Amino acid sequence: MRISRIVLVVVGAGLGGYGALLLVTTLSPASLLALAVWLLAVVVVHDGVIAPVESAMHARWWRGAERRPEVVTAVAQLGFVTGAVLSLYVLPEIWAQGRGSPNPTILVGDYATRLVVVWAVIALVVLVTWRVAVRRDRR
Repeated sequence: MRISRIVLVVVGAGLGGYGALLLVTTLSPASLLALAVWLLAVVVVHDGVIAPVESAMHARWWRGAERRPEVVTAVAQLGFVTGAVLSLYVLPEIWAQGRGSPNPTILVGDYATRLVVVWAVIALVVLVTWRVAVRRDRR
């Protein structure tokens, strides 16, 4: 077990170093700065928006947890995290569409509508799971 951990740490450090070398040698300083800003923004959005919202929802959700089947809680948490991460990926595309693009073949999808549909499907899955679990528990 100890040897496998050491091997994994060495391989991971080697791959991380190789990736850092590729970043420095292939990207321009402006691109590196843009990457650093993007990574910082992701951390800020996660820690400043997603984590507090999830914590507030979690606290509110557990107030009535004894009336809800556990599977509903698991599906709701999974749905929220999936939707939040997907939103992190899609919101920059929606923002870029709003700015416009000189190339009409870039960002051709209707990302905002698709994101709303995904959140609606997540909500529907949670509600259907809830309904099925409640019916199952009544039997």
